[in-house]
Amino acid sequence: MLHSPWSRRVIPSTVIAVALALLGTVLLIAGSPDSAQAASLVGKPCKKVGTTMGDGPGRTVICTKLKSGKKKGKLVWKLSKGTNPGPGPGPNPDPACKTRPVFTKDFIAPEHVQVVVPIGEQTAYGGVLSVRSYVHSKPELDGQRLPLYAPVDMTLNQAAYYKIGTDPTYKPEYSLFFDAGCGVTVQLYHVKGVVGAVASEVPKEPVPSSAGQPVTPTLIKAGEQIGWFEGEAGRSVAFDLRVEDTGRTNTFINQARFTSSPGASGELYAVCPYDFYAGVQRERWLAKLGAPSTDPVPGTPCGTISQGKVGTAQGMWFFSDAKVNSLTYRGETWNEGMPAGQYQSQIVFNVDPRNTIRIGGLNAARPLVQMMISKQGPGSDTWRDPLSLTAGQEHCWSNSSQSVKVRLSADGASLTAVVGTGACSGLDLSRGQVYVR
Repeated sequence: MLHSPWSRRVIPSTVIAVALALLGTVLLIAGSPDSAQAASLVGKPCKKVGTTMGDGPGRTVICTKLKSGKKKGKLVWKLSKGTNPGPGPGPNPDPACKTRPVFTKDFIAPEHVQVVVPIGEQTAYGGVLSVRSYVHSKPELDGQRLPLYAPVDMTLNQAAYYKIGTDPTYKPEYSLFFDAGCGVTVQLYHVKGVVGAVASEVPKEPVPSSAGQPVTPTLIKAGEQIGWFEGEAGRSVAFDLRVEDTGRTNTFINQARFTSSPGASGELYAVCPYDFYAGVQRERWLAKLGAPSTDPVPGTPCGTISQGKVGTAQGMWFFSDAKVNSLTYRGETWNEGMPAGQYQSQIVFNVDPRNTIRIGGLNAARPLVQMMISKQGPGSDTWRDPLSLTAGQEHCWSNSSQSVKVRLSADGASLTAVVGTGACSGLDLSRGQVYVR
């Protein structure tokens, strides 16, 4: 099984040029509690002890059970103190587990990092949620080996040495899988080199899949170097940090679709990696959140894995029979080294912190690129937040590459979409595809 092709870094230069011209890929769920200032949440009811919402250092709230006063026993949002480690520990899935993992060592020197990207965004070409945080090194450090370290005591139990794509000059990479204990796993992708105990256990010959293969369980101590990342301008610009916690389960509009999909473990269990740090160290990493390949954007939350908002176009939609991340296509299909086509079995509508509309999984233009519409530039006259598109309404987004027209059903339960390379006026919804949650 291939690591999601949508997170590959081997991207044609023409695609890169378009993507960079249209800015980063952070997708913030507009209007959700995550995007609110913490001060507006303090004292309001919450649902689960330990859950956090936040929009930057010093502006994070945590769900707390009151121990005294008139509201004793109630769950409310309280401002998180600098020493609070955040939601990383979560519920305990293993009664034998006594100490939940807390990250104590930086996984890479913070001064080597330009920006880290929240989880829950669209991956490179959209339609798939990113269950990992993309870690972008500073461009001026391209070509240098930047050491990667174990953030906590953990055991290497799977690894892969892989090369996806046909570019002969693109270096093979490693994916590394660690057990941090208590149902928490740490995964790294696009690692360019390995050292020490890790190097002695990983596969030696590259294969065309980043799926982990079992290795001899090997303990790696917190702070021990495990390898390095090497940025390559226009090619490998980031590596992936993914943390899953089986002690908590993310919730969705259609929960059954995710629990019944073999490929949805990331969506079900992925959590913010930086919430496993504590105090000042955690705040420092949260302050680096922002859009890819740009400086951090103040107030960017760490993200959540979400299907979207009921009754609006915002978020993820699926063919009725689709399994999560088992991608199929309708309409015209083609292949540019990865699965591609007009109507993907799962699509996403969202807005990033720079107010760029991002539409993933509906592709008529070539070269393949995630559709983006900013408030300035091509298509700005069609800009509309998908959160504002509600039951019974219709809208068309258009830029220099393609147009997408959608209509929500009267009850908001389904969405009809049509995509084409021409103007909005040429799109006929009766020739589109129907999606549901």
